[in-house]
Amino acid sequence: MALAVYYHDRFVLGTWARGHYITGLSVSQAAEILNSEYESRDLVVVDKDGKRYEVKASDIGVKADFTLSLQTAFDNQNVISWIYYMVNGKEVTMVPEISFEEDALERIVSKWSCFDLKDENRGIEIVNVVDEGYQLIDTMGDVPVYDEIINQVGIAIRSGLGQINLTDFESCYKDLELTNEMKSVKKTYEKISDIQDTGITYKFGSQEIEIDGSFVGDAIVTQAQAQDMSTQKPKKNQPGSGYFICGGEEVSFPKEYHIENGFVVDSKGNLLLSESSLYESVNELCGQFNTVGGERSFVNYAGKTIKVAGGTYGNKIDSTKEFDYLIESLLSGTEEIHEPSYEQLAAKQGTDDIGNTYIEISISDQHLYYYQDGVLILNCDIVTGNVARGRDTPTGVYYVYGKAKNRYLRGRGYVSFVKFWMPVYKGVGIHDASWRDEFGGDIYLDEGSHGCINLPTEKAEELYGYVEVGTPVIIY
Repeated sequence: MALAVYYHDRFVLGTWARGHYITGLSVSQAAEILNSEYESRDLVVVDKDGKRYEVKASDIGVKADFTLSLQTAFDNQNVISWIYYMVNGKEVTMVPEISFEEDALERIVSKWSCFDLKDENRGIEIVNVVDEGYQLIDTMGDVPVYDEIINQVGIAIRSGLGQINLTDFESCYKDLELTNEMKSVKKTYEKISDIQDTGITYKFGSQEIEIDGSFVGDAIVTQAQAQDMSTQKPKKNQPGSGYFICGGEEVSFPKEYHIENGFVVDSKGNLLLSESSLYESVNELCGQFNTVGGERSFVNYAGKTIKVAGGTYGNKIDSTKEFDYLIESLLSGTEEIHEPSYEQLAAKQGTDDIGNTYIEISISDQHLYYYQDGVLILNCDIVTGNVARGRDTPTGVYYVYGKAKNRYLRGRGYVSFVKFWMPVYKGVGIHDASWRDEFGGDIYLDEGSHGCINLPTEKAEELYGYVEVGTPVIIY
């Protein structure tokens, strides 16, 4: 009973709080200890765009006070039960009261970039984004609500949280009311979106290109183009000129039209697609995958990546046929994965078109390598064009365009008989040279060929047996 009287204004035996033994301490004494060691947490706030903002506890003077929680624990203790507490111990749950400088918090939050765009400056507009086509910029939705964000941030700080996401609270964002003009802009964009979403995908080997806004967008006739387009006449040398796609039909420029939010529409409200602009887009697309004569990156026999330009080998797409295909598909609403028509086909389609079976010729090394399915099958010394006489072997990527045995090669001032002839470019080819006793080294500088690639007879015969017409020949 004496100890019960002693503990009437302090915590009884065996009492613990947040790792501290507070037996015999008054509420104020215990609070002083817990308050002094409390480590306040910084808060990270994530907005709807994923941008992160930090509120440092030190910047807003966060403080913790355990007095109320301690007082509640003290009021609930039974001083008569001190013997039980002494034996079994007692851990009291502590929840601090968190306070901070609200003015300081408001100054910090008001500077967040999510509040940079004011309500009066918000709106809806259609913009043409490079390589993406037309996009709708709508800043009328998901507008951050300053007062509610302040409120939720304050709650998070008082709760001791380390991070919150504003999208978890519906009240943190609102949608502004649209004007009739804004509603009109949205309807126009819906028409544009339908046009840009063609459902057509081009397949170039392993690469696929979707015919979307980045392709079709520039063909949609705008107010700025109306005057020039209205006077455009069909021309044979300009495919698509004078014709338009409108409402699923091929038409001339409509006599009756008006401007809808910066775009030309016919009397029924249909947007216009310029066929001449579509032809330019088709040409540009085909040009990306036409590899004949272009520069390629090539990994040579030594594993070094080199650049090889020029030559006759590669893919060449028939852009006229592809233009006709695209117009027909847009008119009929065809949606598919499409492989283009080619005027010339390489071993592979796409920008990496050489494949794993090819002949590699190094002029500086005077050596030939033949790879089949990526495996080196044959290699030998060679002799290429005579440098001193200006008969250098042409460099570039070519292909074996024929095969013949026992042929006479004729040129100005010479006739040569060869057993194995594999032409690669005009009069230049790969063949045996029985009149030579040596190959490789520096022979080509002064005693080289007329431009052909000379091989020992047995190697020419072996190579002739391997290669097929169309085999790529890389000469560098």
